[in-house]
Amino acid sequence: MLQNAPPLRCAIQIESIVKSRQEFKILLTGSIEHSYAHLIHFLEDQDFLITRAASGSQALELLQTDRFNILFSPLDLADMSGKELMVFAKTQQTDLEIFFLVNADEICEVVDMMMAGGFACLPPNFNSKWLEETLNKASAKTLQRRKLRKRHQEIRKHKGIQFIGQTPAIVKLKSDITEVAQIESNVLITGETGTGKELVASTIHALSKRSSKRFLPINCSALTEDLMLNELFGHEKEAFTGASKFRTGLFESANGGCLLLDEIGELPMVMQAKLLRVLQEKQIIRVGGTKQIDIDVRILAATNRDLQEEVQNKNFRQDLFYRLNVVSIEIPPLRWRRDDIPLLIHHFLSKYQVEGQELRSISPEAMEILVAYDYPGNVRELENIIERSLAMCRDEEIRPFHLPAELGNSTTAMFIPPLDASLFPEQTLAEHERKYILSALNRFAGNKTRTAKLLGIDRVSLWRKLKRYQEQGFDVSHTLVK
Repeated sequence: MLQNAPPLRCAIQIESIVKSRQEFKILLTGSIEHSYAHLIHFLEDQDFLITRAASGSQALELLQTDRFNILFSPLDLADMSGKELMVFAKTQQTDLEIFFLVNADEICEVVDMMMAGGFACLPPNFNSKWLEETLNKASAKTLQRRKLRKRHQEIRKHKGIQFIGQTPAIVKLKSDITEVAQIESNVLITGETGTGKELVASTIHALSKRSSKRFLPINCSALTEDLMLNELFGHEKEAFTGASKFRTGLFESANGGCLLLDEIGELPMVMQAKLLRVLQEKQIIRVGGTKQIDIDVRILAATNRDLQEEVQNKNFRQDLFYRLNVVSIEIPPLRWRRDDIPLLIHHFLSKYQVEGQELRSISPEAMEILVAYDYPGNVRELENIIERSLAMCRDEEIRPFHLPAELGNSTTAMFIPPLDASLFPEQTLAEHERKYILSALNRFAGNKTRTAKLLGIDRVSLWRKLKRYQEQGFDVSHTLVK
């Protein structure tokens, strides 16, 4: 690796990745003009883009504002060791490669530096051909890592945006989520029940710089004030009866990540004041404790209430509202994007399809009913409807009588063969029902299973009706045995 080392073959051709030397950025650290003047001349002759840093601290400042491929550093700097610089530098740019400049009396430290993560050690009398190929290899490795990381980010972004649809409203929502994820501000997510507020929050976290840390949701409407204090802030040992050991709260557990406060509009006024203080001070105190604990948590709040109206009604603190509503995202209800309903239906059909069974379809008539429905429970309600309809369906496709009755009174009338309006004009509803049931039985040659499906009832209910007709004196003996 040192002088006279044989030239190395690059596993990856740098020319295929770097279009010009100006994309190959090198950071030179420390006072190296005397011993390594020929290194500077070599890099300049090769047309590399070079940046100089007089000290390790200045190098770290440059690494915060710009990206480099290679860092050259002596083993010892005026303000830190080369090893310390490498550790700090790699926390800021994990794909940076480090070349250490070693004198003849520092050879014994070469192995230590390489074991610690250095890419190469360069003596004053280095071989120019070897250095060129090693630089190419190091830069190719760096750029490959960045290319791979970018691909991972694209995959994560694609998987993270799980909102199915093509309407302008949902396209805008996806765009807003992507933009909001890149900033650190608190976010207020609003939308009706079932629109996917927690999904929006988890997606923002997955696309953000905090994605490697935890995402923790808490439902503010599900806990009492005391329980919420314990959940959010944790408690010290013996803070109350039964507290046999200290417990870490969600704020501490999510440190560096994101905390979702779902149904924030349900938060009691006392807890609103405590939350406001945490947002202002970025510190918490465990229940029963006195020590202030620093936290770094991004707050994502979600509600189906109009918080501005709640502020006017004195049910929500105005100062807390402004703290939470730095950035807002409103999720459109499903009835505002009906063109997306068919896409969602087919998605849920695939999701809940039983493995090994042929994928069921949905009839045009059933699709028409589903698209026309207003969905007060939004996407969550549609998902439940499809799951339940699949469970009830034994045919090749979902038809209207497989759908829940609450989707509309027209369901049955639209798809059961209509009665002739001239038939039995003076008869009662029960008589109409009997005539209709017997007519349906004749249509299916006495097959009760198929008749019951058509009528939207189970086979036992059909049998009981036929039994009752027999008890009333009607001849249905030819139907009871099938």
